[in-house]
Amino acid sequence: MGVKIASEQVAKKMNQWYGMIRQQKVDQAIAMKDEIEHALPNMEEDQDLLLYFNLLDFRHGIMLENLKASKEIFKQLEEQKEGIEKTDAMIQYYFYFFSGQYEFYNKNYIKAINLYQIAENKLKEIPDEIENAEFHYRVAIAYYRIKQYFFSLSHAQKALDSFKGNGNYIEKAINAEMVIAANKMDLFRLEESEIHYKHALDKSREGGFPYAESLALFNLGLNYALRNMLSESAECFKKALEIEECQKRNLAIKAKFELSLVLYKSGLKDEAKRRCQEGYSEALKINEEEYIAKFNFIYALYDIGDSGKIEKSLEYLKGKKLWFDVAELMLDAAFHYKKSGDIKKASEFFEKAHFARNQIFKVTEELK
Repeated sequence: MGVKIASEQVAKKMNQWYGMIRQQKVDQAIAMKDEIEHALPNMEEDQDLLLYFNLLDFRHGIMLENLKASKEIFKQLEEQKEGIEKTDAMIQYYFYFFSGQYEFYNKNYIKAINLYQIAENKLKEIPDEIENAEFHYRVAIAYYRIKQYFFSLSHAQKALDSFKGNGNYIEKAINAEMVIAANKMDLFRLEESEIHYKHALDKSREGGFPYAESLALFNLGLNYALRNMLSESAECFKKALEIEECQKRNLAIKAKFELSLVLYKSGLKDEAKRRCQEGYSEALKINEEEYIAKFNFIYALYDIGDSGKIEKSLEYLKGKKLWFDVAELMLDAAFHYKKSGDIKKASEFFEKAHFARNQIFKVTEELK
């Protein structure tokens, strides 16, 4: 019988694997996971370490946006919850923190924040500045999605302060700055937001981070769209889509949706329809329900002018309580009908946008 590999040795590799996941070093993380999987059968028995592996494997799936694989591991981990509660603070922290990320990617933002709050109590026992920064970064994004801007800004600033002091986390610092920019954009501090995005764009090009570059371009496109700078906005979305790393991720679907919307608003109906159909097909392939709904919405509004289908297309967003998105799209419909001279329909959609905006405040009541 061969000599067993010391569990400490495998634990060290697992910590390196998690470092790669945190830094979004996808290829290196995949290679390291493979190496660990080969070592596990020959490792000294250590149940907590196997649990740690399952947790990191869960987080690895989220990084790859492979929610099908993550769902299976999540089920297994949920069954082990009682055992997890008896382990150390680090294992418990990862369980709640990664579960929060899983709920976030499933668009269950309130659930995600409630899980993050449990994780935060465990984090107090883990003196790791970068893990604290990673935690604040994820919480900032979740608060941003339910439009709690000041909570989001506070967490994003904490993340940025820690990441920018560590040379291995330059890309994460860029991303944290973009969360700050997104909050400022929604607060209509549009010029400030643009400065942040341009700084993020410069830093991502300088550091050779193509995904962050595509994200900065995408966000600049949103900024310009809000200011009705439609040709500049379309140009940013097109440049983002030219980057290979964007095409590999769900960001490509989002960029195609925003580009289609801007093209429709610019009166470039043929190109808009082509981009819309392309994005819709890609969203269908991976069952990206939020964007299936959004593509259906713009098709119903700009191509076939069916107000019944417009309502139906937003059922998923309402079910997920994505009221900010519903309000924005209802406003788009209202302005579209106003422009075409249908004042009755415009008035109806302005009222619906107002109703959706009121629902945004109610969502926070579900936070524990």
